[in-house]
Amino acid sequence: MRSPTRSRFAFSTLLPLACALLAACDVSGARAGTAERAPVERFRAVPLRPARPAPPGFRVAYGPVRDSTFAAWQADFRRARFLEDVAEWMNGWIRLPTDVTLTFAECGESNSFYRPEDRTVVVCFELVDELDAMFEQDQDRDQAVDDALLFTTLHEVGHALVSVLDLPITGREEDAVDQLAALILVDGSDGGDEAAINGVRGLPDDEQLDDLAFADEHALNGQRFYNVLCLVYGQNPAAHPEWTRDGTLPEERAARCPEEYGQTRAAWQKLLLPYLRD
Repeated sequence: MRSPTRSRFAFSTLLPLACALLAACDVSGARAGTAERAPVERFRAVPLRPARPAPPGFRVAYGPVRDSTFAAWQADFRRARFLEDVAEWMNGWIRLPTDVTLTFAECGESNSFYRPEDRTVVVCFELVDELDAMFEQDQDRDQAVDDALLFTTLHEVGHALVSVLDLPITGREEDAVDQLAALILVDGSDGGDEAAINGVRGLPDDEQLDDLAFADEHALNGQRFYNVLCLVYGQNPAAHPEWTRDGTLPEERAARCPEEYGQTRAAWQKLLLPYLRD
């Protein structure tokens, strides 16, 4: 069984999307154009003021877990600050009108979902277990699982944004939040590309295509894989020239991927622009 560790994918590497949305950003952490504050005099009297309540945003909560393996995983994820990093990074660049909770839970099935009635993103430990088995043959199994969980969490965060910000979505919402998760991860780095790809590598194969599969609100998993692959390729085709040579991405689709990436990025920028932090 896996032992979750802090992901190699540091959230500071996710800044390019937020910077593009903000139009001005300093990777060191300070906003562009702001002057450095002068140090406060040590003994200057400061009037006492009531502490300001924290603004609404993404929060992390943990509940009781009965299964001993899942309980150990929860402790590991807490030490690794997996959800905390997602919450802190999102809160750093987007404003919410209300709190949204991120949590792991014992669900009784392999799943993840956004629960609008209490504004909670839930990632099930049964999904962690399924991904652990799915990536068993990977050389860096733990990292592949963490990548897939990160993509899944950002996918559900996308549902939360659509809900609490009342964002207009044309087409399937599931496709739109897949796009957002991929856009956040695909930052021009090898680690970002791999994280996005592992996110859709973790989808089960389309084995039985019955009427229910075609009627589902999700695209077929094979389609979701190629849609994300196209965004990864479209962000920087020169980074993956082998994909069109070895058939990983059909040439007919690859030719349109840069335009598809640009259109998708522009759409999400426009949707989120009113909610960006100053």
